[in-house]
Amino acid sequence: MALKMIQLAALGIGLLASGCGSLPVSEEDLTETELAIETPEDIDAPYWREVHPQDLVLIETRHGVTAIELNISFAPNHAKRFRDLARAGFYDGEYFYRVIEGFVAQGGVQDVERVESWPALKNENDRALSFEPFVPLGNDDLFTDLVGHSGSGFAMARDRELGREWLLHCPGALAMARDTGPDTGSTEFYVVLGPQRYLDRNLTIFGRVIDGMEHLQALERGDRDVESGVIQPPRTGDEIISVRVAADIPENARPRYQVMKTKTNAFEVAKRNRRVREEAFFYRRPPEILDICGFEVPARRVG
Repeated sequence: MALKMIQLAALGIGLLASGCGSLPVSEEDLTETELAIETPEDIDAPYWREVHPQDLVLIETRHGVTAIELNISFAPNHAKRFRDLARAGFYDGEYFYRVIEGFVAQGGVQDVERVESWPALKNENDRALSFEPFVPLGNDDLFTDLVGHSGSGFAMARDRELGREWLLHCPGALAMARDTGPDTGSTEFYVVLGPQRYLDRNLTIFGRVIDGMEHLQALERGDRDVESGVIQPPRTGDEIISVRVAADIPENARPRYQVMKTKTNAFEVAKRNRRVREEAFFYRRPPEILDICGFEVPARRVG
């Protein structure tokens, strides 16, 4: 098996590679009616945007179908590559061959000749500060200057001194595995199972799970102490039955998803409901702090 590896010294682990809407307001400006909103389903349609079918990718395993939104704006070359690979049937019948509890689920092809037919991509780990809408989380972060969410709902960091912004390795993030060099990713992908913020700006994130994360959490695990978690023969790991772009599915059969717009009062309410725990269960109130990787931008299937 010819596979590449980037060594993560701290853990001894390798990553293998063969909106629109109104501006948010302060909590003081929210009305009692708005504050009564408890779940995304209670919020009217104007607070939601539909995921374009060209950016919606469906990964099917025996556990179910996982829906992923690609971020063509932030990482256009990686998002396009993943879309092209899906359309070529590249992943169909392959495996999630490296799955480590609390770390990542990595899938792709273990045939080096097939991998080499897809040239390595230049990394798209970060970019200069952009004019894309950005909504700050509302409290400090341990890793960087400022964190929040992009207009499309991706967890993002901004550093004003560096003049850079980047996507975050929160659960559900879809990224490209690579070798030691920064520009060596090509086909092998992984989905983050538990927060891995120390990987930020080192690997290219180009999508995120918006539905079906439980199916990836159910994947067969490898042993992180044996071959960096690569599942060993005669086991193969869970098969990737198919990877499909929603736009290629007949319109009357394709799923439709909506994601909450981030520059809206509704999004501020959703964050507040997670930050301020007023339920009777909490006889000792937790601090009013929200973890960027502990808050998922609401998404829902609508068809």
